[in-house]
Amino acid sequence: MIFPKFNIVLHKTFIYFIGTTVKKKSLHITLLLAAISISGCIVYDPVADFAKQRYTNTISYFNTFYNAQRLFDDGESEVEKAKRDFLERGSSARLFSIPSSARTKFQASIEKNSKVLSFYSDSKWVDDALLMIGKAYFYMEDDVRAERKFLELAVQFPGSELIPESQLWLGKSLLRQKKIDDAIKQFEEILSKGSEIEDKITGEAAYELAQYYFSIDDFPNAIKFYMAAVDLISNDEFQTQIYFQIGKSHAALGQYELAEKAYANAEKKSPLYSLIFQSQLEQTKMHAFQKNFSKALEELNAMLNDTKNTEFFSKIHFEIATVLGYQGKTIESIEQYRYVDTAFARTEEAARSYFAIAQYYETVEVNYDSARVAYNKAKTEFPSSGINKEATLKADIFNKYSALFNDLSKFDSLYTNAVFIKAEYDSGSVASPDTLFLKKDTISIVKDDPKIKKMIKPGAQEIKKDTVQLIDSTKIKESLKRGVLQVKLIDSLQRSIIRTKFDLAGLFYLEIQNADSALFWFDNIVKNSPKSEFAPRALYTIAEIYRTEKQKKKSILDSIYNVIVIQYPNSPYANEARKNIGMQIVETGKDTVLELFEKAEVLADTKKYDQAIMSYKNIADHYPTSLFSAKALFTAGWHYENSLMNNDSAIAVYRRLLVKFPLSQFANNVRSKVTEYDNEMKRIEDEKQRKIEEQKLKEQQEKLPKVEPEKKSEQSPVDTLSSPKNIP
Repeated sequence: MIFPKFNIVLHKTFIYFIGTTVKKKSLHITLLLAAISISGCIVYDPVADFAKQRYTNTISYFNTFYNAQRLFDDGESEVEKAKRDFLERGSSARLFSIPSSARTKFQASIEKNSKVLSFYSDSKWVDDALLMIGKAYFYMEDDVRAERKFLELAVQFPGSELIPESQLWLGKSLLRQKKIDDAIKQFEEILSKGSEIEDKITGEAAYELAQYYFSIDDFPNAIKFYMAAVDLISNDEFQTQIYFQIGKSHAALGQYELAEKAYANAEKKSPLYSLIFQSQLEQTKMHAFQKNFSKALEELNAMLNDTKNTEFFSKIHFEIATVLGYQGKTIESIEQYRYVDTAFARTEEAARSYFAIAQYYETVEVNYDSARVAYNKAKTEFPSSGINKEATLKADIFNKYSALFNDLSKFDSLYTNAVFIKAEYDSGSVASPDTLFLKKDTISIVKDDPKIKKMIKPGAQEIKKDTVQLIDSTKIKESLKRGVLQVKLIDSLQRSIIRTKFDLAGLFYLEIQNADSALFWFDNIVKNSPKSEFAPRALYTIAEIYRTEKQKKKSILDSIYNVIVIQYPNSPYANEARKNIGMQIVETGKDTVLELFEKAEVLADTKKYDQAIMSYKNIADHYPTSLFSAKALFTAGWHYENSLMNNDSAIAVYRRLLVKFPLSQFANNVRSKVTEYDNEMKRIEDEKQRKIEEQKLKEQQEKLPKVEPEKKSEQSPVDTLSSPKNIP
């Protein structure tokens, strides 16, 4: 039994601990708990009761923070393990995604830390809770909320020892939000403090900067910061990853010897055999790049003889095929690729082998049908392949090529048939030979010639004169009507043929990048359809190809521009040609399309954006050959994007621009936007699907019975006051 006076002293001591040192990181929880336990058996005292309540609150608070920390640490450990597995698997088209179980733990940690902020806002672990919440949001890819928490920590606790780590994670979050300048500022500020900050944080800041420069192909700066990072970071796995990136950077600069050394360093540092093998394989590639083919093949065959590499045989055989290709042994290389896609079907290497074969058909044999088949196989063989995106793009191009050729064949066949039918109409044979109806002039002969009378079938009634006239008139009208329709059909088919040829030429020029084939089809239009609306456009594009791809002399270009000016003086391309050869622009009266475009601009200037966009679209629809049509579509999309902030509609208009005017400069301006939008939509869709799967998993887990030991672990810090070692 403790005397009351001494009891009061103890409680005052406890209150002092609670009131004055609760915000100090150095507070020793064990001392506090020991002080409370000494009070043992005491008589009631108001001060003691108050202290007891403070003790209960403190333990409850610490419980909450402890469990938040435990959940976060478990989730982070799962993420690190998943990253390690991802790294071991090598390249993949799919971006790294944290496990759903880790996401659940991060969410639970956020909820518990939020309680700390709400109910214990003056406690010493508030800055820890803010940092933990921010990092959890970052792992869950909620960068806006993550940024908010990191900034909150900086404002509320400017002197916290956690500021450098918070800056590091804030920089990561800003970088992922594409706030590049702000992110770089955070990383550079960390690096500027040097030894004031622990090496791990400084090293990670350097690594993040290196990764950014690597992503924009600034390899010299990437190497600079990778080297800084590798000297500061002590973790072997992390160092291995950095050396791999240094090797890739040197290889991209053609510095193969330096790349080989970097991969050798990765081999020495790696604690995992899969990464050791990968580093050896990369060193072999560097030998091949230095044209030391015999050494590269010797090393690859040695790898095949090592039983430890059994699971990597597909990679080794693929590299053998690649080295044979570098060596100029094309047939042997293709045979080896075919072996890989057969022996190791449904693998990354099989997909890459199909892609390599497709490239051979496209560039060497120029067999586009075979290339199309191989690209489609590369696309579907292993959907998560690193080559899948490029294979899909190529497959789409050559599928379009095949479709255009099929359309051209179909239109040509229909055109030939239509011309033949029109020729029959023009010959005057309206009625069929076995018709019972006779023309008017034939009737008079029948009446006068007894021989012809005998040829008429018995019982056939004589056709009256007015009836014959009626029949004759009806047939002539019918024939004329069909003839007119046939002419319209022929004109429509002619235009479809020319349009398809023009699209085919554009496909060769912009997507397949075969300038010679593009020139063939543009020239075909100019020679065979000189009066078509596509002829001046084709001529102008020929001049552009000669200027950019063929570097033809100015005299040749000027001769083409002169042809445009002379033969198509009123076309939209005539004045462009005049500008290029220094001629005075000819005013041919106010251009109708220009007037419409200017009216649309007036509507846009007065902020009547919907009406303006409608006017721009009408120009593109009704004047497809005008120089203003592509500009009109671009401007409509621009106003959707910037004036109405409607990105979906903007992208839809930009897609029309790419389809209708693929050769225009405006199409080039929006092509990357459409690609970026498509990639983002795919990412959102993948994220949505992942959340659906996580929700299903969560619902399934909620249906399972609660496990009692888990409840005990929630209270582990306070269940046993005699075991303070359980409290971190």
